[in-house]
Amino acid sequence: MAARSAKNPRPRATESGGPSVPQLAVAGSGDKDKAFRCIRALVAALQTSARAVEEHTGLTNAQLFLLRQIAGSDRLTINDLSHRTSAAQSSVSVVVARLVRAGHVKRGRVAGDGRRVTLTATARGRTAVRKAPPPATERLLEALGAITASDARSISRGVGALLSRLGTVEDAAPLLFETRAG
Repeated sequence: MAARSAKNPRPRATESGGPSVPQLAVAGSGDKDKAFRCIRALVAALQTSARAVEEHTGLTNAQLFLLRQIAGSDRLTINDLSHRTSAAQSSVSVVVARLVRAGHVKRGRVAGDGRRVTLTATARGRTAVRKAPPPATERLLEALGAITASDARSISRGVGALLSRLGTVEDAAPLLFETRAG
């Protein structure tokens, strides 16, 4: 079990094999502390926005984000939607399947090519879009579009380096605030 001191109520590693916890605040790491606070604030803002969307609409952020894309276009394909949202086709397919089951989207066939499937928002889907606040993903994309190209490159480099250190591949991520199950 980790020991506590009067000055530091946090557990610390002991010779008896207690957990060793890395110190986040390192002397001279003001930029790293600020980066961590910024990441934490960004995640909190996105989570708050996503929860508000789900409470208001019953749709996840990812579902509403894709539904808004479908409702704003005439007969998108899964491939079109994947390109438009910078998301993997497999992730888009899973979320669209949920929208179809919920009655927000209907599938159709491309005239002259029965293999290609089109997506159209139903009346229920269009109503949900009209009544819903913007999803967190859309707000984030709008904010990224409003910053300078230099700032966007800096974010990309910095977050890319962070993901690399975490052993995470950026293309492996699902749509924001969408679970892989069900």
